Amino acid sequence: MKTPRIYIGAIAVYCVFALVIGMASAAGMTHQGTGNNFKNGTVQLGPEKMLDNLTAQGYDVSTIRTAVTSGDFKTALTLLQEFRIAHRMYFPHAV
Repeated sequence: MKTPRIYIGAIAVYCVFALVIGMASAAGMTHQGTGNNFKNGTVQLGPEKMLDNLTAQGYDVSTIRTAVTSGDFKTALTLLQEFRIAHRMYFPHAV
């Protein structure tokens, strides 16, 4: 009858070991960079980054940027759709 207790103890030790290793490896996989940090607002995604890219390519998107900075996202979306239609050759999937 002592054999099952040894197996149960070994399985318990294995489970604890697996949990510790799993948690340590998960902690090692977290993103430690500052490029896309959502806590301090340095996100490199979103409308501002897209507008920066379009400006860098030489497009005038000042009206869209004004609508975004004022918080009028509905107008910004309409202006962006008009921009995509006007530049259909560069945006082949434009509506």
